[in-house]
Amino acid sequence: MAEIAMAEIGKTVLDSGWLAARSTEVELTGLQLTTTHPPDGPTSPWMEAVVPGTVLATLVKNKVVADPFYGMENEMIIDIADSGREYYTFWFFTKFQCKLSGTQHLDLHFRAINYSAEVYLNGHKKVLPKGMFQRHSLEVTDVLSPDGANLLAVLVHPPDHPGSIPPQGGQGGDHEIGKDVATQYVEGWDWIAPVRDRNTGIWDEVSISLTGPVKIIDPHLVSSFFDDYTRAYLHAATELENRSAWVAECSLNIQVTTELEGSVCLVEHLQTQHVSIPPRARIKFTFPQVWQDFWITGDVDGRGIPVSNPNGPLDHDLFLLCARDTVKLLRNHPSLTLWVGGNEQVPPEDINTALKNDLKLHPFFENQGENALTMEELSTEFNDPSQYLDGTRVYIQGSMWDGFANGKGDFTDGPYEIQNPEDFFKDDYYEYGFNPEVGSVGMPVAATIRATMPPEGWQIPLFKKLPNGFTEEVPNPIWEYHKYIPYSKPGKVHDQIEPYGIPKDLDDFCLKAQLVNYIQYRALLEGWASRMWSKYTGVLIWKTQNPWSGLRGQFYDHLLDQTAGFYGCRCAAEPIHIQLNIATFFIEAVNTTSEELQNVAIEASVWDLEGACPYYEVFDKLSLPPKKVVSISELKYPKSKNPKPVYFLLLKLYHVSNYSIISRNFYWLHLPGGDYKLLEPYRNKEIPLKVTTKTFFRGSSYEIEVNVQNKSQKPDPKILTYKNNYASRYDDGDFDMASLEPIHDEAEEKQRAGLVQRLCRQFSRETDGLKVAEIDGYDVGVAFFLNFSILSSKPDNKEGEDTRILPVHYSDNYFSLVPGEEISVKISFQVPQGVSPILALKGWNYHHEWHTVV
Repeated sequence: MAEIAMAEIGKTVLDSGWLAARSTEVELTGLQLTTTHPPDGPTSPWMEAVVPGTVLATLVKNKVVADPFYGMENEMIIDIADSGREYYTFWFFTKFQCKLSGTQHLDLHFRAINYSAEVYLNGHKKVLPKGMFQRHSLEVTDVLSPDGANLLAVLVHPPDHPGSIPPQGGQGGDHEIGKDVATQYVEGWDWIAPVRDRNTGIWDEVSISLTGPVKIIDPHLVSSFFDDYTRAYLHAATELENRSAWVAECSLNIQVTTELEGSVCLVEHLQTQHVSIPPRARIKFTFPQVWQDFWITGDVDGRGIPVSNPNGPLDHDLFLLCARDTVKLLRNHPSLTLWVGGNEQVPPEDINTALKNDLKLHPFFENQGENALTMEELSTEFNDPSQYLDGTRVYIQGSMWDGFANGKGDFTDGPYEIQNPEDFFKDDYYEYGFNPEVGSVGMPVAATIRATMPPEGWQIPLFKKLPNGFTEEVPNPIWEYHKYIPYSKPGKVHDQIEPYGIPKDLDDFCLKAQLVNYIQYRALLEGWASRMWSKYTGVLIWKTQNPWSGLRGQFYDHLLDQTAGFYGCRCAAEPIHIQLNIATFFIEAVNTTSEELQNVAIEASVWDLEGACPYYEVFDKLSLPPKKVVSISELKYPKSKNPKPVYFLLLKLYHVSNYSIISRNFYWLHLPGGDYKLLEPYRNKEIPLKVTTKTFFRGSSYEIEVNVQNKSQKPDPKILTYKNNYASRYDDGDFDMASLEPIHDEAEEKQRAGLVQRLCRQFSRETDGLKVAEIDGYDVGVAFFLNFSILSSKPDNKEGEDTRILPVHYSDNYFSLVPGEEISVKISFQVPQGVSPILALKGWNYHHEWHTVV
């Protein structure tokens, strides 16, 4: 039961203690459930519920149905088209404590319900309007229980038009779901199987908020910048509702909080305004100037034979209400956003016209650059930007209109399959400036396959040689069901895994797939960057993550483990980046910032499989102009005398003044017409490593600073960047290192660590709170494709169990180190209760996982 202290202003999330039951199995009414006959626990027909979550999530949690993410078990779950809507109509029930005092008021909030619902609180009923993307706020002050023990029941109904799945499948099933304002992929798509309950449920946050007599509603904050970003003005507007019977005299404050360093924050009070609000009135107040996948529209409207839903959803007013409410929910989020009317289409004319008007830009944000408004013009000639629904972000009517793809709405996005990496750099790869959708492969690691599929799903594809010389991958039925994208495209793209050698088993296949993932997505973005500003204007990758255990187009899988493609993309997407154009073999420097970069140098070194450096060159005294790609020089090694068939290239862009690294990029390459098969025996190389770790923790939050050094030989005296000391970078993490405490090992941890270390042929010591471990090796060479993971250690771990702790944020992963080089990696994660975390390291030439207890 959630509790909120008496007289405590604020919000409490109701995310625990929920029960659920199928409506047809409950003989009581909502009035009875919330007065005289509340359920007393998870006894039939009631079960523990997942809130926020869907009906299907609750059924899976209680093992009533199979896990739709595992293998082909989704086929064992009855579809709503066959069961009827009643089967997935469910009661949700919970209790919460709240007793008001004085002039306090309480609101009950549902951030989203799919699709309609009836809410009962202490015997009082409220019918919520339909729509999956709509917030609901109910004032419940007058219906709270005098003793503070409140009973809440919600009857949730599925979408009105859940549709059916034709035998042949297809995009969006029979398209009936498009008549409702709900997600349209739920009848199945080329990247997901049908969702059996159509996402019915309380799928977003439920909360109660306690206020005084005046309530703040939908504040809107807009920043405008002047004088080359040296002055910032905050525009703020909000609705205020006085729920009392007298005039409310209020002080409305604006404060700005800035995190300075560690746990130190600067709170600056900007302004206080006095406001008088009449009784039972709702006003909009504007301060004077002071110093999620929302996918309603889709391919199920206006498409198909016969054309389905040619005029979009049945209720246009409901669609617009949900759209406006979603904008209010998201508009204060500090992110780059486009409001798009339709995916590969435009909305019906009346919806499109309304959205264009609602989401028009404020003139300040419409006229940037030389024609930008002055502060005085903004103050005197135009409405305050916070008066707009958004006003700061562009609305485009469809994803292939208004400067995207060919701008005419033709299907000129994509492709969504494996590509030759060098093709991304070629002029004929894509004809237009901005590609709104391009995607490729997305195979996860072997541990994810084992965690989401039965043993028959661990069978790797058959590599079938075709008469035309290409290879066709024939996946097992489970992979096919999970929408696997092959790593070959016969007739166009030779298999990209095969050059490493035909995989022997699942682990071998998935590791080689990670090599391809890294190359594929790095090349995709580097190819775009190579022609940015001269031909291309931008690209959006479809997609970053799967809401299902799919095997295509993803940077992190359903279990939230990143693929190597994530790190390839992250490398290429640096604001300032050094890269190799793998079509021309010219080294290029990309500066996407608005500032010129001066007094920098580029170091290019080639390393062979014996650990020698046959090519080394420095290009110094460089300046990189803003928003430009600079071609530096051709990589001459492949045309030199007796180049090695497989080699490594390390590029570094650094400041000449202090050798601090701006960008580092590591390639593995073969000569034209060759392959990577020599990397197979390279797995037997034993390259010594030194691993230094320092661990910090705060509650269940951990951060590990790891330094890894290739000890196979001392750094070359002429290479002054071997330590990889990076120039100041702005990380996207929110972990506060200064507020953490070093871990002090207990005897049990030392004993467990010692056992693992002996097995891994290493020794460990502690120096000033550091752990230093050395992995033995006697060969000289590159430590290739190293990747960390965090594992759980607990007494009841079962054999074969997936012991990964997920998600984990790594500042880098799937990295390589040349002889003498070292690199630091920051790792942060949350640890489940009762679990001891273990840091594990594997790599191409480290098949036996190295561990150390954190």
